[in-house]
Amino acid sequence: MAVARNSLLSAVRHHRIGIAALTLLMLAGCAGTPEFADLDVQVEPPGGVELAQDAELRVWLSDAGGTLAETRATPSGAGPWPAALRFDRRTLEAASAPRLAAELRQQGRITHITPEPAEMPAGGRGPVSLPLEPRP
Repeated sequence: MAVARNSLLSAVRHHRIGIAALTLLMLAGCAGTPEFADLDVQVEPPGGVELAQDAELRVWLSDAGGTLAETRATPSGAGPWPAALRFDRRTLEAASAPRLAAELRQQGRITHITPEPAEMPAGGRGPVSLPLEPRP
């Protein structure tokens, strides 16, 4: 009888340990899962910009640690040019002074840039307007 009782207690203990381990794994998995959101951006070029066929628009979000999110698009027309920047909300919450910027690259070189990076709007909600100026 004592052997059966010890065996039952051991099985219950192993079951509890298994449940606790599974719970910890689930919590760890939830903590590491990105929570993606999109930010609508309007990039506004100066008047009279002529686009080369290979023109590429790059919009990014960065902080002191580097780039947090980036998107690239092919601009067309006179602008403003829309872009959607996908970012992880958890990364944004941990960022220090996140800023948005854009650049226009044509024929292998950067021709226009954002003069001053813009602050990320509260809660990561847009739209955000980013002006471009000719690169000096």
